[in-house]
Formats: sequence, C-alpha cells, structure tokens
Amino acid sequence: MRSNKSGKLLSLTILFIFAFFLLSVVWTLRSDTKIARIVPLILVLILTILSFIHYAPAPKTKQQPLFVPKKFGIGISVNPNNPTGRLFWYLVFAVMTILIIVVAFSN
Repeated sequence: MRSNKSGKLLSLTILFIFAFFLLSVVWTLRSDTKIARIVPLILVLILTILSFIHYAPAPKTKQQPLFVPKKFGIGISVNPNNPTGRLFWYLVFAVMTILIIVVAFSN
C-alpha cells in the first residue's frame, strides 16, 4: 500500500496539472495559435498517465471488477486491473495522442 505522503504528493501534482489545464483552456479561448490548441491536449494526456499510474495494475490472480471506488475523493474509476478496464485506459491514451498529432499538424 502507498504511504500517505506519496498520496498527498500525487494529489497535489494532479491538482497543479488541473489548474494549469484550466489556465491553458482560458489561454486557448483568448488566442488562436497552434500551441494554444495543443497545450490542453498534452495536459489531459499527462493527467491520464498520472491517473493510470495511481491506479496501476497490481499483480492479482483473480478477476478484478471493472469499476472501483476512487482512492481519494468521491466516485468510481475504471480499474486497469480488469482486462476491459486496461483496454479502456489504452484507448484513452491512443485517442489523446492522435488528437495531439492531428492538432499539431492541422492548419
């Protein structure tokens, strides 16, 4: 199990990235540059990767449920320990990467 200190550090990191994401969205709405369109997508990809690491697959032998309670906060999350959940996480990574590439090379 993770220590409380590392959980707080991860929470603060996610909060910082989310705040930076909100600022980049405001920046995107105020400007029409290519970098302003890419930054929010990159931040969402980073946040997704951090979330996946937080719910990292654990070596378990029996089938895990698809949805699990969040480790902090209220709600549920998709469990990457379940094969369907792992596929979902990989699809999110792929879609975000494709969006970044499309926006980077579009006019």
